[in-house]
Amino acid sequence: MPDRGRPTIYVAAAVGGWPHPWPNVAELAREIPSHAWTLVGGLMVQLHTVHRGIGVIRPTNDVDIVLHIETARGVPNMVAGSLERLGYRLVPAVDPRDNHAHRWLRDDQVLDVAIVDVVTADHAAPSVVERMRGREMVAIEGGTQALRRTVNASLDIEGSSTVVSVPSPLGATVLKAAAYLHDSRDRQRHLYDAATLLACIEDPFADADQLRGSDRRRLRLLADHLPDGHAAWAFLDRRSRMNAQAALRILNDG
Repeated sequence: MPDRGRPTIYVAAAVGGWPHPWPNVAELAREIPSHAWTLVGGLMVQLHTVHRGIGVIRPTNDVDIVLHIETARGVPNMVAGSLERLGYRLVPAVDPRDNHAHRWLRDDQVLDVAIVDVVTADHAAPSVVERMRGREMVAIEGGTQALRRTVNASLDIEGSSTVVSVPSPLGATVLKAAAYLHDSRDRQRHLYDAATLLACIEDPFADADQLRGSDRRRLRLLADHLPDGHAAWAFLDRRSRMNAQAALRILNDG
């Protein structure tokens, strides 16, 4: 059942339909209520570029989701049960000292599960931070603002109507800026994603009115590291590039 409080966007598939791993997303959507999770990562970027008709396809084979632990108790174990019924198994960390639950596998299919950065959330954090199958969960920087800016994306995957929660283009852009700051594994990828997502923002003036302190700091970081000559802009066509660069300026000047 879609969350009626979220705006809905209708996303027509690109030529050839929704490729792997989108059928896995549809499977998750059938099994797990949409109010319990939000799609992030490379598929989040893909969805927005397809919706806006931008000819940049972000390659990924992984499904990354963030859990809405603020909505109700028991969400992590409810999701774990759903994943196990679908044939996924929780993969322990290589380092036995790491007690985090993060990665689920099914054959060669990867699904990463995270929670929001509850420590910095404006809402009251749970009195007891819940675990997933007895393990701590990984927190995602910028997750709180992203979950406050979700939309329902309605799409048709292999003939099945699917509704998925996803951060808005603004929420996704700020999320990528936070990832660039805190995730050292592939920082340039986050910059390239942010440049693409900026091209998906329809009304940067309206979005600028929604910004809060941490949003502005993260967007300033993008402006500092995405000058007009940065290689990330080269993946966009001229019009999309100009719109994206203008959006970044407006968001920082607003």
